[in-house]
Amino acid sequence: MAEVTVRNEINVDEHTYWTTCVFDPEFNRKLYVEALKFPEWRVLETREDESTIWRRVQVQPPSGSMPGPVKKVLGDALSYIEEGTFNKKTKRYSFKVIPSTLAEKTSIHGEMWVEPLGDKKVARVTKMTVEVKVFMVGGMIEEMVISDLRSSYEKGTTFTNTYFKPQA
Repeated sequence: MAEVTVRNEINVDEHTYWTTCVFDPEFNRKLYVEALKFPEWRVLETREDESTIWRRVQVQPPSGSMPGPVKKVLGDALSYIEEGTFNKKTKRYSFKVIPSTLAEKTSIHGEMWVEPLGDKKVARVTKMTVEVKVFMVGGMIEEMVISDLRSSYEKGTTFTNTYFKPQA
């Protein structure tokens, strides 16, 4: 089992972060499909009441270069469904990831929140636990998932800060 906490500074206020960076489908399409080159990112379902937003998203990240043993277990393309719940009161987004391969042997879940750093800046904090129970390659898959998360979040932060950069 692997745990990771990733912290990125994003040049938006808290309200904009949640309404646009997380829950605006068009912004996310630009981020994931255009900027990060994910073959697929689409909202399957979203529901909302006075206290909670629920969302299910289908995601296919770029396959990149997987180690041979991992590729043999996972195949050429990996996709997943993210099921997330945003608590409007605590302003925390809890999620679980259901991979298309080895779902019964994989547990990926976490929580995301932001910490205000000023008028137009937040720190996005994501804490995630990854556990893959597959003999010999489970640890390699866990490391790959965490590495991909870090890389995507870094690239996504750069995209987001450029997207919201004030026009001169």
